[in-house]
Amino acid sequence: MVNINLKIQSICSSTNDLAFQAANDGLDQGTSYLSYKQTKGRGRNNNKWNSLEGNLFLSTIIRPIKEKKHWQQLSLIVGYSIIQSLIDFGIKSKIIELKWPNDVLVDNKKISGILLESSERFIVAGIGLNILKNPTDDQKWHTTKVNDHVNLNLSLEQIAYVILKKVFFNYKIWNDKGFIYFKEKINKYIKYRGDVININFNSNTKSLRGILLGLGNNGFLMINSGTSILEYNSIDSYHFVNKG
Repeated sequence: MVNINLKIQSICSSTNDLAFQAANDGLDQGTSYLSYKQTKGRGRNNNKWNSLEGNLFLSTIIRPIKEKKHWQQLSLIVGYSIIQSLIDFGIKSKIIELKWPNDVLVDNKKISGILLESSERFIVAGIGLNILKNPTDDQKWHTTKVNDHVNLNLSLEQIAYVILKKVFFNYKIWNDKGFIYFKEKINKYIKYRGDVININFNSNTKSLRGILLGLGNNGFLMINSGTSILEYNSIDSYHFVNKG
């Protein structure tokens, strides 16, 4: 099992910055950073992450032994680990969803985001989780926080350890058994599964409409376009199509 070494900061620019520098310096897998404040938190596609004090800002170093083409699956493994943690905290599983590839929702509101940043030799997995406060300036989603749903009497350090232990437990299974072990476990939580969605592609005005079937064996989005079954591992965005 990976040894978790959690380092706590009162303030930093970004926990991903700290972990990335530490990984470049050769620190071990499992080295993790928790900060009570972030001044330059960020999300996927360089979007700003609104780092409100009292919430969880956490990053950890992972040194995968699998081929790099599989590394992006770790976003889903980390997301699943967050879902398991939320259930352990007392949030009902039926209101938790995973918006592929990196957002966790509770009651159709965003509660957590994941940011993977990699080099040739490692990945830094960054986790933001709303605990005490929910940002009001997210333009894509309404937001929520853990304390909207349960009275969680745990410190940020304790919450970090719960999540990190699940991340590295699932990471070991992923190393041993591959993503296929998690496929249907995660598919149960995939938002819009079975619904018609509209996909916008990276750097392209072209879009596609189809039924979201869920995750394929490699963690890609599977779409029924009406004429064929397609898989995508990189898109710009997608949204639900209101058939009414």
